[in-house]
Amino acid sequence: MNKIVKKILPKAIGSYINALALVSPKASAKKAFKVFSKPRRGRIGPHHEGFLKPNLEPQVTVEEHTIQPYKWPGKGKTIVLVHGWESHTHRWKDMIHRFQKEDYNIIAFDAPAHGYSSGKYFYVPLYHKALSVILNTYQPDYLIGHSMGGMTVLYNQSQPDTFKIEKLVVLGAPDKLESILKDYQKLLGLNSRALKALDNFFLNKFNFKTVEFSSSAFAKKITVPTLVVHDKDDIITPASGSHAIHSELKKSEFIETEGLNHSLYDNEVNEKIVNFLKE
Repeated sequence: MNKIVKKILPKAIGSYINALALVSPKASAKKAFKVFSKPRRGRIGPHHEGFLKPNLEPQVTVEEHTIQPYKWPGKGKTIVLVHGWESHTHRWKDMIHRFQKEDYNIIAFDAPAHGYSSGKYFYVPLYHKALSVILNTYQPDYLIGHSMGGMTVLYNQSQPDTFKIEKLVVLGAPDKLESILKDYQKLLGLNSRALKALDNFFLNKFNFKTVEFSSSAFAKKITVPTLVVHDKDDIITPASGSHAIHSELKKSEFIETEGLNHSLYDNEVNEKIVNFLKE
């Protein structure tokens, strides 16, 4: 029964959005955006608390949101970790343990609508604002982002008024918002009218067209040394996106793994990141 509901429900939502686009494109786009940007998972479970709670930092405010940072103190350089969609800071556990051996000062935080942070919706421009507050607060040397967190760090570092870091690591990041929306359109069965209304929504709310918003476009404006890692078997975000990002970066090293899928949980990957930061 659950499988049937999961298959039918997206199409039902899509049909409602399509019908709404006939009478009110703005209302249709607003509904489509809310569905698109609302994560279903990513909150802290009891099995995560033992690792996270001892390292809680004072919460920071971003617009109407409270954002939860964490700190694993060290005497070395400062690293900020930025997780992806439907995740939270616990995803960095093994990497944090490895960084602690190097005595790095490690900062992570939960995105809006994830972990212990407040909110219902998650999208890159909002995540960028939260990241900017974290950067200004902790002033790190290095920045590491996974998945949508990788897209966010590229967007953030491409902006002229953001705190700039010395080195950047991007793990399994998607490239084009347009491609993400095409998958969303297919899942819900949205028609061209509804998709056009959604594109206008992005333009009015964020001042960009969906075709303009891409990690590889942001990469063109980044000059610091960057390590890009992606798995060739990634079924969530295709590795072609990271190839495009790598090709646009000024100083970039690309590593393509195999068999790790989207998570990239791997001791060897962690070692390569440590070695890159030491160079």
